[in-house]
Amino acid sequence: MDLWTSMSGVVAAELTSSEPEQFLTLANDMGIDFFEIQQINDLTCRFQIRRKDYRKLYKMSKKRGDKLKILGKSGLYWTGKAMLFRPVLLAGLAIFLLLAMYLPSRVFFVRVEGNSQISDRQILAAAEDCGIRFGASRREVRSEKVKNALLSSVPQLQWAGVNTTGCVAIISVRERAQNEPAQSENMVSNIVAARDGYILSATVTNGNSMVQAGQTVQKGQVLVSGYTDCGICIRATRAEGEIYAQTIHQLTAITPASCTQRQKLVGEKHSYSILLGKKRINLWKGSGISDTSCGRMYEEYNLSLPGGFSLPLTICVQTDLYYETETVGVPNSQAAESLNNFAQAYLIDHMVAGKIQNQSQAVTEQDGSYRLDGVYVCEEMIGREQLEQMGETNGKTN
Repeated sequence: MDLWTSMSGVVAAELTSSEPEQFLTLANDMGIDFFEIQQINDLTCRFQIRRKDYRKLYKMSKKRGDKLKILGKSGLYWTGKAMLFRPVLLAGLAIFLLLAMYLPSRVFFVRVEGNSQISDRQILAAAEDCGIRFGASRREVRSEKVKNALLSSVPQLQWAGVNTTGCVAIISVRERAQNEPAQSENMVSNIVAARDGYILSATVTNGNSMVQAGQTVQKGQVLVSGYTDCGICIRATRAEGEIYAQTIHQLTAITPASCTQRQKLVGEKHSYSILLGKKRINLWKGSGISDTSCGRMYEEYNLSLPGGFSLPLTICVQTDLYYETETVGVPNSQAAESLNNFAQAYLIDHMVAGKIQNQSQAVTEQDGSYRLDGVYVCEEMIGREQLEQMGETNGKTN
């Protein structure tokens, strides 16, 4: 049985006749073809015929008084006809065929390779703005226009290429070198004082020292000049050195004399949202936390497929915790310790290098708050590099 016969439909039948051989011969003379003939006994045989020939054979058996019974139906025709009575299956097959044609032409996963300094998140965010996103066309993703747009969005990239494998887009990048530009070595600069101070030490490795230990300087004064008088010429260079001085800082800080503390947890509320790419879909109505009686925990659950492919779909869960609160007074010792820690951290953070040598502090309570007034003697590096601008004379006059 060939493909065309299968497409037109095949009927398996059983014939009961006093002369089966004569019946088959007469039917064959009428142009009816038989397949897979089986002799069951002297009066019965089984065979297969084309669907369109069954009606002729049935009428012939009626005239002869023979019995023709259908045993089964096969072939593509009968399979397709049976599917007409299963609309859900037909709809599923149609959707499957459409998806089989649509999905290979789209990008559903994006990966980054070749980066070390720039984070994947930064590159993926820039790529999404350039059109490399969930559901984007593979043809558009691989265009030179998209690659150039990605390089413009992330200046730290020297080269970028986008390749697609199935539904995955792979962004291959090469980062620019982080070396200092060569022209900076040829710049002329001075080292000036960042604040008033008493010079403790001056170490100059390049340039002309303008101060020495034991000298008092003011903010903005040149400590190391980039210009050196060599007799017949003036050498201009980039000043380098470390100038340490004794400085005085005055600091005032205020903290409340009472605070609100959370006590017993009295309730909690869960809020859900869906993050689809960069768009957030909130599944609740409400506002943010209004006072200190509330706490908040936020968690994100990224959906992924087996193999490590992350979907651009994130389920976000926000938990608001509600507490009983109580207003309590802050002891003087606790306030003094807190203010002292703040002052120490603040001063160290605002020094390039150095330490606090001496301090004089006073903590007073007034108008519902604690006030710290302090004077601090520090040893710190006060030199800051300042580039020379064209036309400057470095404080010299002709």
